[in-house]
Formats: sequence, structure tokens, C-alpha cells
Amino acid sequence: MPGSVAEPSIAVLVVTAADETVPDGFVDTLADAVDGEVEIVETDALAERLRGGRCPTAIVFVGDPSLSEGVRDTLSTTAAAVVVYAGREPDAESTHVDGYVERAADIDRLLTEIDRARAGETRRQLRAARRRMTELHAGTADIAAAEDVQDLFERTVEVAERVLSFDHCSVVVREGDTMVARARSANVDWLRERVPVAESISGRAVSRGETIHVDDVAAHETAGDETQGSGISVPFGGDAVFQTISRTPYAFDETDRELAELLATHVGQAYERLRTQADLTRRERVMTELHEAAPRIVDAETEEELYDLTVEIARRVLQFDHSCVYVVEDDGFRMRATTDPSLPATFDRGFGALEHSYAEGESLVVDDTVEHEIATSRDGEPRSVISVPFADGAVFQAVTDETGSFDERDLEFAELLVSYATVTRERIRSEAALRDARETTERLHVAATELSAAESEDALIRRAIEAASDVLSFDKSTLSLRRGDTLVPVGADGTRPDGARPMDLDEGVAGKTYRSGESVLIHDVDDHGDAEPVRREYRSAISIPVGDLGVFQAVATEPSAFDRDDLSHAELLMAHVAVSLARTRTQADLRAERDRLSALFENVPDAALSFELVDGEPIVKAVNSAFEDTFGFGEEIVGEPIDDHIVPEEAESEAGTFNERLANGESIRDEVRRMTADGMRDFLLYVVPLELDAENVGGYAIYSDISERKERERALRRQNERLDEFASVVSHDLRNPLSVAEGYLELARETGDVEHLATVSDAVERMRALVDDLLRLAREGRVVGDTEPVDVAVAARAAWGSVDTGDATLEVEDGLVVEADEDRLRELFENLFRNSIEHGGSAPTVRVEATPTGFAVADDGPGIPADRREEVFEVGISTVEDGTGFGLAIVRRIAEAHGWSVTATAGEDGGARFEFDEVE
Repeated sequence: MPGSVAEPSIAVLVVTAADETVPDGFVDTLADAVDGEVEIVETDALAERLRGGRCPTAIVFVGDPSLSEGVRDTLSTTAAAVVVYAGREPDAESTHVDGYVERAADIDRLLTEIDRARAGETRRQLRAARRRMTELHAGTADIAAAEDVQDLFERTVEVAERVLSFDHCSVVVREGDTMVARARSANVDWLRERVPVAESISGRAVSRGETIHVDDVAAHETAGDETQGSGISVPFGGDAVFQTISRTPYAFDETDRELAELLATHVGQAYERLRTQADLTRRERVMTELHEAAPRIVDAETEEELYDLTVEIARRVLQFDHSCVYVVEDDGFRMRATTDPSLPATFDRGFGALEHSYAEGESLVVDDTVEHEIATSRDGEPRSVISVPFADGAVFQAVTDETGSFDERDLEFAELLVSYATVTRERIRSEAALRDARETTERLHVAATELSAAESEDALIRRAIEAASDVLSFDKSTLSLRRGDTLVPVGADGTRPDGARPMDLDEGVAGKTYRSGESVLIHDVDDHGDAEPVRREYRSAISIPVGDLGVFQAVATEPSAFDRDDLSHAELLMAHVAVSLARTRTQADLRAERDRLSALFENVPDAALSFELVDGEPIVKAVNSAFEDTFGFGEEIVGEPIDDHIVPEEAESEAGTFNERLANGESIRDEVRRMTADGMRDFLLYVVPLELDAENVGGYAIYSDISERKERERALRRQNERLDEFASVVSHDLRNPLSVAEGYLELARETGDVEHLATVSDAVERMRALVDDLLRLAREGRVVGDTEPVDVAVAARAAWGSVDTGDATLEVEDGLVVEADEDRLRELFENLFRNSIEHGGSAPTVRVEATPTGFAVADDGPGIPADRREEVFEVGISTVEDGTGFGLAIVRRIAEAHGWSVTATAGEDGGARFEFDEVE
């Protein structure tokens, strides 16, 4: 006979039902076939036989005996194959029966059925397996519908009991060094709720990441003195285990194992989904709350306040119960803030994770301070630690007594919190010059706002001179405006400043500044040929054009009193003055124009009509020729309501309000839109009632066409918007070189190595170049200056050096030369590189390469969704929370100024790719 049934070690129990007899020679034939022991037992003695002796390989029932429930349960959990040799097949409820052979069959057929039953391949076993598999698939719908992890675990136990007929089930999860039961059957109180990982079968399953099927727990290496039974432990999700357990050995077969593993697979998928959702929910909550807490951090005025805020936010937002900030002082670390006063106040230098984060500037997640190669336990007890360095001498730590309590997400949140705090501390620690520069910029912004609010030229001049004195601290300054062919000095009070005189447009430094449109910085007037100060004591000066309207100059009595920063600040102020001065002059012209129209009401060649009010409606009495020319109506509308002919539908409510005011004796002076013979146009409507402040009966209306003025106002508004964009671009593109300068300046102070000042100088020159070009843009509207052949690889590498690239990598294809403004091309690359680093992940690779019609810049980050590839070039559009939305808008502006086109697409690696075409 095939299979293991013929092996000598096989033992068969033959059980006869009541009123049944064993066929003659049956036992002898069976014993010869199996070459082993064959024993006949009575039905009543079967349970005791199975408990008391060696478990047989097979049990053969001759006939269909009536069995007690206890015997059925014993047979359901035995490892022996149970085959019925009878006149009819047992019913489907006889789950303890593995196979059936009709009594008329020969012994070989019986032996074959025993062999199949041991292999789980009889028709009854296969039908039962298919049924359980079908029911399991139906049960997975309940599992997939779980709303949270606890609900999932409870549904898992219920499905295993109901569908797979597993009597004792549980789901346990690893928490540190312990396996904790999170859901279990109601009848398993004899199982411990918490067990050490190293002392449990479930712990071994989750540690190995593989199923452990134990037929006899008492013989297993993790068994205790009283442990008995059998079980299957299937790990899922990296830290959880599904268990089905019986207090009887050999209760489960391979089919049970396969079904348990299939169930665990479905549960694991749902577990990962729910944990991912939970992680996303937590991430969204933490990111939102950190963003909301950031203003408090940014507003901190002292380091002590900043450190206290850091640990308080770590407790409230990140839910770190034990966190602290240590600062290096003398030869050790001293605690500056904590949420747990029981933590040590000091540590010696060289102490574990503190020293590593401080010395190496590297963050750590430590699962066990005792086992970790870097971290150290202060008292020999294992702990979990997150350690994140501040820049320059401070370390943030979160600590818990449980091992394995933190993961990479916790580290990410801690690093984000510390990054906010680090930036703020650098602001607090920055030297007075940087602080003054920031304050000056802020005060210039306030001054610019005040300039834009000035309603007259005199008020504007007064505020400009006050700003030069109060904001820029210029003791002696003069604003000269062009009057014909002369530059005439003007003072804050409208009179000429003492000692100042008008100058020709080609005279001195002022004339040169006005003609060239370029600023002049004079360190010593004695060394400057064009300088002719009105007083000999003036030794240094700056001279700055105010658009094409005039010149601003400041002087001092000592040499080199002004530097490039003074010049840049004054240029920014004068850029605002130029725009505001043009605006006030335009507004003054418009006001004068409106006043003249009112004074010449009777004779102006504007559309005019006389009316009378009838039941609250203005009825036309007469119109002039200008009205007829403008609106296309003449005598034919006399006697008709004027509103029916020239008031558009959307202005009917407005016209009704005007009529009510006229009826009350009020005059009307307002800007309106009316339908004319040539379409909709803008008018200044001036309606004069015959009697003011009295019930009115009629009056006159004049429609002064102001369409061109309104267009000028719209143009002025667009000009102001360009100015706002200009200020935003300055802020955006100066950010990175300013950060580089601050960082290397601090490094030079710490190390005393003056070579770092070269990098600071490069960053300052880069900022100066940006300011010069952006000011030219503000004055001339030109994005690109003179072009020349530029090596793309050289420009790209120079731009890469000006951007904080972290662990990112640049690959550049050499040999490509384009006709371009080198500074603008470098600015284009800087913005593209910054965009890739901000959006491309932790360490993106950026590549610059030639294309048939130009060049391209690509990265291997997540890329840009297809439906947003045009939108990203718009001003103010950003896909990250702290983005400005100007970078790619600047890229497109620079490209178009060169005559190039730029498009965003997907790269070969799936990242973002920007292609520049029509490049010469």
C-alpha cells in the first residue's frame, strides 16, 4: 500500500458499534497490511484508551456507533485519522469522521482511505475544507469593515470562532518586551493576559515572523510546569499574532494551519490599512498642532522661554511625557527645561546619546539604552530615547522607561519641533547687526505702507525724509525732484533745505545719478571727481535715483559712513517713493480734472441732461449734443425715464438708490458704468438737484467719460501689484544666501577660522547681485540684462553651491552653452534646485541635461500631479505648508524674459522634470 500507513510503526484501533461484528479475518488482514499493531476496543472504552496510551495512527469504526459528546470532542482533537467502515456514510454533522468506506469494499480500499485521511485528502475532508474556506472568505467582509484596530481584533476572534470553529482564539500585540492580549474568546480566562516576549510562543512567532504550529505545548521549550494543549500562532503586521489554542494536544491539523494563516493574511491587510490611516490621522493632527504652535515658538524672546515652550509642546502635541533640553556648559550638560523634574539635572561630557547628538549633530532613536552601541543607561536600566541636536550646543531628548517606545515618525516630529526652535534660537542669538538689519527691513515695510497711504505729494515727501532719518538713521539727506531741466531740492516742510540749491541735470553726482539711473556709493568725496559737497565737512555720501522723477542723497561728516547695506536699504525705500510719487501725482491730476469738470458744469462738452422727478423717477427734459453723441439718444427720449435707456440691468439697484437721494435733496457725485452707443463705459456722474436739503423736483446730470482714467487706475493698481511681487521676490530669493551667510559667520566665530568668511562674502555678493538686478527690474521692468554665451554646467554648479542642499546630489551634463544673462540663469537654477529639495524627499538626485531644443532639470522625487503642472508656475501656489509659491513663478518669468518656454512634466524616474525649449 502506498504511503506511511504501511510503515511498521503504525497502530490501528478498530472500534465496533453495538450490534456490529468485525468481518472474519478483518483484523488479521489489516494487521498484515499495515505491518503493525491492530487493537480492537469497545466504544465505551475509546475515550479512556485515547487519553491513556500511545495515540494510534488510525481509528476504524466498524458500523456507525453512537458516540457521546465527550468522545466526539476527543475524536475531533485527536491526531489519528478516523475512518468509518459501514453500510452508509455518516451525516455531515459528524465532524470527527475523516473518511468513509462502504462495508462491501475490500481491505485495500479501506487502507487507501486511511492513507488519504492521514493526508487530509478524503472527500469528506476536502468538502469540509472547502466549506470552511468559503465561510472564511465570507467572514473577511466583516474584517474589512472594521473601523479601528481594536474593532478589527475583536472581529477577528469572532470570525475565527464562527467560521473556522476555533474554540479558543486571541489576538496579542507586542508592547515593548511584553505580549499583551488585545482581544480573545470569552472562554480563555485560563490564558495569561500579559506574557514576556521571550517566554511565549506568540513572542517567538512575532520575533521570527513565521507561523509556529505546536501539537503538544507541554513538550515545547517555552512550556511551564502546568502548560498543556496545542496551538497555532500566526504573526501579522510586524507586531501582532493571531492564536488559536486548545487545551488538548494535537487538536489542529495542516488545514487548520492554512486557514489560520489565510485569516491572518486578511487581518494583516486590514491592520496595515487601519494603522496607516491612524498614522496619517496622527500625522495630520501633529503637523496641524505644530503649525499652530509655531507662532508661539517664533515669538519667544529668550532662550529660557524657548526651551520651556519646546518641552511643553513636546508633551502636549507629540505626547512625550518625559522630555528635556540640555545645554553644554563648561565640561558637562546642564538641563535648561523639562517636563519631568526627576530626570538628572546634569550629565558629564561624553555621556551616550547626548554627546553623540551634540558632537556629531545627528539625531538618534534608541530602542534600548542598555543594548545600544552609542546610547548609555544612567543607572543600568533599559529605556527608550529620542535625541535631537539643536544647532550650537543644545540637545532635546524624550525618554521613557519602556523599551521600543519610539519610531521614526516620532523622530520626524521631534526634529520638526526642534527645527522650529533652532531657527528661533538663532534669531535670538544673532548679533546686533543682523538684528538691526531685520528691524530695518521691517521698519522699511512699515514706511512703505505709510508712503502708499500718502494722499499728497507734500505728505509723501515728508514721510520719505522722515523714513530716511528714523528708519535708515541718515542724519543729513536731501530729496531733489525734477522740474523741467533742473533737479530742485525739496524739504519735509515743502521749502528748500538750508544750503541746498537747484542743479542742472548734467551737474555733479546728482546729475550723473539721474542720467545713468544707477546708485553711487562714495566712501571719500576727496577721491571722487564728480563730488562737490555744499559744505567741506561732508566726507562721504550715497546718491540714488528715484525712478525718473528725481534723486535722493545722504551725506555724513566722516569717511566710509555708508556701506552696501545702507545703499540697498535706501534703494528699496526710494523704489517705494518713486511708485508712490507717481501715484500721488496721477491722483492729484485726476482730482484736479474732476474739480474742473464740476466748476465748468454748464459749458463742458460732456454728456449732460436736465430732468424732473415724477413719482421718484428722473424724466428727461433735455439733452445736449455731447449726450446724443455719447449715448445715441436725442429728442426721442424727452419725456421718458432716463434709467430705462442707459442704466444696465446690474446697476438698477444703484440707480434706485440715487433716485431716493435726489428726492431727498442730496447731490450725487459718483463713478458709474452706463450703456453708451459704443457699449459699456465708465463715467463720473455729477447730479445737482435744483434745491439742496429739500424735497426735490428736478435738476441736472453730467456724465464725464472717465474710461481712460479708470484704465490708468487699473494700470496703476497692476503697477502696485508688481511692486508687491517685487518685494516678495526679494524676500524669497534672498532667503537662502542670507541663511548661508549667517551659518558660516557663526561657524567662523566658533572656530576662529577666517576662511569661512570667504563663503560669507560670496553669499553677501550674491545677495547684492540679486538686489541690484531686482531693483533694475523694479525701475525698468526688465528681468534679463545683457546676454552672452554661458556654460550651463558652470552656472548650475554655482547655483547648487548657493542652496542648502543637505544630502541631495547634483548631476550635470557638460558641454552645453546657451545665450543668457548668467546671473538670471543662475537664479533660475537656484529656484529649481530649492524646489526639488523641498519637494523631492530626504535626499533627491537632481540632473541638468541637454535636450534637442534646450535643456532640462529633473529630480527623482514624487513628481507633480498632471493636473497641477501648469498651476505650479502661478504666484503663491505651493504644495508644502511652509512654501512661498514664488520659486517656480520666478523660473517661468526668467525663462520667458530670455524668450524660452518652460513646461513641467514627469521624469523617467517618476520625479518632476522642467524642460526649457526655444533656447539658442
